[in-house]
Amino acid sequence: MSNDMDFSRFEPNTRRIAEQLAGEALVSIPVLADELTQYVEEIDSHHRNAEFVDYDIAKRIADLCWKLLDALPDEPSEKQHRLTQLAINYFVLAEDAQDDNYSLAGFEDDLEVVTAVVKELGLAHLLDS
Repeated sequence: MSNDMDFSRFEPNTRRIAEQLAGEALVSIPVLADELTQYVEEIDSHHRNAEFVDYDIAKRIADLCWKLLDALPDEPSEKQHRLTQLAINYFVLAEDAQDDNYSLAGFEDDLEVVTAVVKELGLAHLLDS
């Protein structure tokens, strides 16, 4: 697959993981929604005991991922589908460039990737709400 997105803006570990995820086989939109639901439930169930997790950022990223799913047309283009999948898969991958569970900055790379996808898809207005 040719990358539709410029990954060079990301720091090397984030870029490596994002490029790898962008090349994965596409899964159905319902599967993506299920993965997102399960991860949000996991975050919700553990957030009181996880002193090193920025729960507010995690919820903001989850909300952006839901908005990405909602913004998809009934028959998304490969680019729309692939980039939405990239955003969700990066978010639900706990051990990415910054481990989501053991660092106060754990979700910052996730927010960076999801925000870049939102902008790449021309949906920057989703960042305002």
